[in-house]
Amino acid sequence: MEKSRGSSFNQQEDELLCCVYLEISQDPISNNNQSVGKLWKKIDGEG
Repeated sequence: MEKSRGSSFNQQEDELLCCVYLEISQDPISNNNQSVGKLWKKIDGEG
């Protein structure tokens, strides 16, 4: 049985968001003392 989910993102966008999040969050240099706001700016392409 598959759970229903919101329609904010499609499957491709979900996968891309996950990949970008992992790439940025696992970087030992930029991840050190990184705020949540700064992380999301990078994900959004603003930082």
